[in-house]
Amino acid sequence: MNQPDLISRRSALQIGFLSGLGLSLPGFLKLSAANSDSEAPKKTKADAVLFLNLAGGVSHLDTLDRKPEAPTETQGEFKSIQTCLSGFNVCEHMPKYAAKADQFTLIRGISHSAGAHPQGQSWISTGNRPVPALIYPSLGSVVSKEISSKPDLPGYVAIPKTEWNAGYMGDAYAPFKTNTVPRPGQPFQVRGISLPEGLTLEKVNQRQQLLDKLNRRFKDEATESQLLEALDQFGLQAYNMITSKRARAAFDVEQESKPIRDLFTPDEFNQSVLLGCRLIEYGVPFVTVTYDGWDTHTENFAGHRRLLPALDGGITAGLEMLKQKGLLDRTLIVIMGEFGRTPKINVNAGRDHYPRVNWCLMTGAGIKPGQFIGGTTKAGDAPDESTEIKPDDIAATIYHSLGINPVMEYFTNTGRPTMLVPHGRIMHELFA
Repeated sequence: MNQPDLISRRSALQIGFLSGLGLSLPGFLKLSAANSDSEAPKKTKADAVLFLNLAGGVSHLDTLDRKPEAPTETQGEFKSIQTCLSGFNVCEHMPKYAAKADQFTLIRGISHSAGAHPQGQSWISTGNRPVPALIYPSLGSVVSKEISSKPDLPGYVAIPKTEWNAGYMGDAYAPFKTNTVPRPGQPFQVRGISLPEGLTLEKVNQRQQLLDKLNRRFKDEATESQLLEALDQFGLQAYNMITSKRARAAFDVEQESKPIRDLFTPDEFNQSVLLGCRLIEYGVPFVTVTYDGWDTHTENFAGHRRLLPALDGGITAGLEMLKQKGLLDRTLIVIMGEFGRTPKINVNAGRDHYPRVNWCLMTGAGIKPGQFIGGTTKAGDAPDESTEIKPDDIAATIYHSLGINPVMEYFTNTGRPTMLVPHGRIMHELFA
């Protein structure tokens, strides 16, 4: 596609004015580039994001937003334990997090109005309230466009998969999905990385040479098309990845040292976090790990009892791995789902969707640890009056951390100008 492209309304007016003085669009762009080059480079806090997506909606009351003064009918089955932060209690099934709570910042009282999973996921993945007229690009797609990655690795990897998409940016910026997760002691093969049986590198190179000839033959006949751009980009990426030993090594978690691998338990979530951290070390700027199963309309407590130990271990192991490798200062870790769950326990011992209250954990990349931002009422049924926090604010803050302007303006493929996160507030209070 033609750049969803960074000419602001102000710049468009400047172009119109300067064209009257004989300066063309190419000349304007060269002048803008020269001015940009003369400015001091932006100081960014992060160059990578690890987003752990708790798909389905984790219960805030049964995890990090405990309410001992809430009515007994909303309390639930879990006991609370004291964390390393005075006065801060969490669920008994999160002891590892409790011991390292001072290394994270907890944002509580995040609120929106999308009560269904697809709309909730769309909101947290883009920072925009879903509307039928426009599909916004997810965070990872924007990052893959704006931050350079290694040519033999994707800019955006989803482990094992995701519903997040590139929206109006087109499929050239869609996530690379592993569709599987590592298993300890077993070779990890990802389609698109490993050569199929019977296919050699020599044959791959021959096919690529033929494709290059065809591309040159039909170059002049190509039209502006998001599909053609996506096909070109996927083809080049596939070739670079499949012929790169470094790319195969990036996905091979068995090459990690035993002390690092031993930080993670054998479950799928922990192994996915291990892979995500390794990919960031190799230069992938945006990685999502989807951990689903939190949609506990029935047997909420049995479901959370099963899911929480892996979450507890995975988030603390990922933190420790990035710290040991010296990557935490440049990697933003974000942990959240699309919404919380109702204070009221239903007749099936479950909790239902509750977009009015949610939480998010952040750490790394200049985040000041040990903070509490926002809050909820004593019953845990609404944000308190401290501040209004929306998914838009979380997205704007992630972009800011990466040095991406959250109100940067793109053009859709129909020529419509639109900002990345027009209603988001950068949460400067998060940063040290």
